[in-house]
Amino acid sequence: MKAIYKREIKMYFNSMIGYVFIAFFVLITAIYFSIQNILQMSPDFQNVFSSVIMMFLILGPMLTMRLLSEEKKQKTDQLLLTSPVSVPGIVLGKYFAAVTVFLISLLITIIFPIIISFYGTLATAQIIGSYVGFFLLGSAFIAVGLWISSIADNQIVSAVATFVAIFLLLMVKTIVSAASGNQSFSLMFAGILAFLVALYVYSNTKNSEVSIIVFIAEAAVILVLFFLKRGLFIGFAGKFAEMFEVLTRFNNFAMGLFDIASVVYFVSFISVFLYFTIRVVEKRRWS
Repeated sequence: MKAIYKREIKMYFNSMIGYVFIAFFVLITAIYFSIQNILQMSPDFQNVFSSVIMMFLILGPMLTMRLLSEEKKQKTDQLLLTSPVSVPGIVLGKYFAAVTVFLISLLITIIFPIIISFYGTLATAQIIGSYVGFFLLGSAFIAVGLWISSIADNQIVSAVATFVAIFLLLMVKTIVSAASGNQSFSLMFAGILAFLVALYVYSNTKNSEVSIIVFIAEAAVILVLFFLKRGLFIGFAGKFAEMFEVLTRFNNFAMGLFDIASVVYFVSFISVFLYFTIRVVEKRRWS
């Protein structure tokens, strides 16, 4: 893992991606800091992080789009997969390299609350909570981007898919509000989930007949439950979407609440997507 980590760090800074990422992150943060803290003479630095979260729509794909998809495109993945490094070592090495670049960017912005401390009183608990929450949120998006990079064929597809995935994660709260109590939407949502499960079965078996049978069986169960236990579908889509409501967990930290449950959530979220990535790479190694 150490060798992969060092290799990826070098690639980030040899290709300028690391420098561009850090410069862009610090620049946008500085702009919001100037507007919300300097011009308005406010000591509430945690509001800056809440404002720059949408940057992840660009920064997430920038960090992760080439991690595994580019290896596949350039055929260097064969060398990587036949190396003595374990698959978890490959995935974790790449993941920690991306997280390191993100962490460097985050640490540079500490200069902004230090500036505030010269002229006012800092809400220390809220600022520390915001940094911890923002780091966990960014690390979660990187894990999602790495997984997408493992299944994408090239950087462009990986970047666009990561953009869409992060956008949906940021919009989950809106989806929850719109879907709450809507049975028709929940039925359609259940059908989409059934299709995704069948698609996952196909990606693992490459057997279209089995996938179709799985989807038909799922659809039959969903329809039976809808007509016999319609109450189960009240708010179903909203309840399911709540499992991906990462923004709410970040807001807990931004308010100065060091919520252990939110830490466990983020660690579990990251672990699940890293596991998915490992499975994809393992399958490629043995195929």
